[in-house]
Amino acid sequence: MTKITQYIEEAKGKTLFSIEIIPPMKGQHLGELVSHIEPLMEFNPPFIEVTYHREEYI
Repeated sequence: MTKITQYIEEAKGKTLFSIEIIPPMKGQHLGELVSHIEPLMEFNPPFIEVTYHREEYI
């Protein structure tokens, strides 16, 4: 697995972008998340960041 810092070093002035997603609420199905990510893969992001829900929502 490549580290994010390695992607940045190797970019050499090229623009990099990542995708940030919010996972489904606790108890929700992950399949919907995958269906949202799949169309974005054509952009070949170096990484996808998964955030988290605030504690009171989990």
